[in-house]
Amino acid sequence: MPLVDDGMRVGLGTGTTARWFILGLAERVRQGLTVRAVATSVASTALAIEHGMVVEELGADGLDIAVDGADSVDPLLRLIKGRGGAMVREKIVAASAARFVVIVDDSKYMSRLSGRIPVEVVQFGIARTLHTLVERTSIDFTVRVGGDGEPFITDNGNLIVDSEYTDIDEPEVLAALIGSIPGVAGHGLFVGLADTVLVGHSDGSVEQLTASGATVAKGG
Repeated sequence: MPLVDDGMRVGLGTGTTARWFILGLAERVRQGLTVRAVATSVASTALAIEHGMVVEELGADGLDIAVDGADSVDPLLRLIKGRGGAMVREKIVAASAARFVVIVDDSKYMSRLSGRIPVEVVQFGIARTLHTLVERTSIDFTVRVGGDGEPFITDNGNLIVDSEYTDIDEPEVLAALIGSIPGVAGHGLFVGLADTVLVGHSDGSVEQLTASGATVAKGG
């Protein structure tokens, strides 16, 4: 059964996995499917429009579904996102959707949430914000640099600082702590947002995990 039905309001994620979803959805649109799309980044907007989709602003009525990837997922469907630098908009879209579906390969599914936590911060006072992040979390953070050697700037005009690789014992506590720091615009810990995670395996099978704890194996 497809994730997206005719007439749905659909949130489009950002990153490699989201790119393949957008291309697949665009093909269905060319075949006659009608959707209202909202993208989480300038890059995803451009990709969707290039392939014939109409992209609109996120409205007060929210979305029927949002589909995105993740950098790390644990059995409680807690996520780390933000390698593509769009986690603030991605979180707004995910929270606006009646159903948030995450697609990952099995290398991203872990018994314990682990990875580099991206945090989007406003440029004003960056030195102080970075100092406070390190002081309060006891985790080292560094400013993300783009391919041109300059600090990476988000679509919102902010900077991103990435944590060192870390195992996260209490994602809810850490998410609340990071979010409480002045200067932080958002972060890549997604807690209590995912409804379904689809885990792809190398043999072509897909495992469906739900917030209720149910697991469904599907063939390739």
